[in-house]
Amino acid sequence: MPKSRSSSPKTTRDGIVQIAARLGVSPSMVSRALRPETAHLVRADRRKGILDLAERLHFSPNPGARMLRKGLNTTLTVVVPLDENIFFSEYYGRFLSGTLHAAAARGWGVHISTLRRAPGADFREAMQHLSLDTSGIIYLAEPLTPQDMQRLKGYRRPFVLTKSAMPAGVEAGDLGVPVVGVDNFAGAQSAASLLLQLGHRRVGLILGPTVSRDAHERRLGYLQALEKAGAMPRREWIFEGPFGAETGRAGMTRLLEGYERPTAVCCASDEIAFGAIHAARVVGVRCPEDISIIGFDDGLWATACRPALTTIRQPLADLAERAVGLLVEAASSPSKAQRTVLNDMPAAMVIRESTQSMSVINPAQ
Repeated sequence: MPKSRSSSPKTTRDGIVQIAARLGVSPSMVSRALRPETAHLVRADRRKGILDLAERLHFSPNPGARMLRKGLNTTLTVVVPLDENIFFSEYYGRFLSGTLHAAAARGWGVHISTLRRAPGADFREAMQHLSLDTSGIIYLAEPLTPQDMQRLKGYRRPFVLTKSAMPAGVEAGDLGVPVVGVDNFAGAQSAASLLLQLGHRRVGLILGPTVSRDAHERRLGYLQALEKAGAMPRREWIFEGPFGAETGRAGMTRLLEGYERPTAVCCASDEIAFGAIHAARVVGVRCPEDISIIGFDDGLWATACRPALTTIRQPLADLAERAVGLLVEAASSPSKAQRTVLNDMPAAMVIRESTQSMSVINPAQ
């Protein structure tokens, strides 16, 4: 009686031999090229050919990965910045939590990883190595350069990019991969508009890093709303820095140094706003009695701080759900996957205690 054919996926050895045979190289060379720690030992052009073919074949060297009956690896990877405080971040922590819940609801597992680049390796090669043990990647890490984005074009593995990681000058539709994010521009416009409606005309801005797409779009939104109302901030009332409380402290200190100070400040993140409130309190400036402050995120601490923070809500759980859904769809049904879609979700205003009408602001200003 003839033996029945096994329906199980090919072994790692079979896959390496297949790649080696098609490229006319040795299996040991393929094995070295597929391992990040030894990839630099393989000549760059040979390494590129091996990784490109592995990408086209959706080859995975991990036979122990969790598999569905069809041989699908039901694990996705989220790439995060190399930051010891990542899980406490208003943005990254909430996005990761949403990703874990969305994946678990589908019976998928999640790897959390940083991006390791072998000596001399470019972004595409680093992504190829990272994708070998997973069915897809959600990129949530540091903003990419335009050169990184160019190398990303034509990438064949399931991949979802968060808009926060995009450089400012690149259009989402040009990438060939799904992008998820919030409507930063409209959210920032609504923040500035609220302050204008409350009677503020001296509005300062404490912004995020210029390399961040989110920070860039928020800056444009604030400035357009203020310019339209004839309330453009002075140059010294605009401060930029990383998305963190220290930026808020440094920015607020700078804004309060002048003879005439702003009566309100738009902060490009909640963490920046927390630092700004603290810096104002240190020098005896009260929020909102002396200065109104508005953030952007609406994480857990927005209601716990004092005063409770008026802010723009990022629907991060919904963003994570959308990212996981797109990735699972691309891995399960490649022919139906959405390749060039921008998922811009609305960012709603949440009014709390840190903003106040100019009619009751300290008249001594």
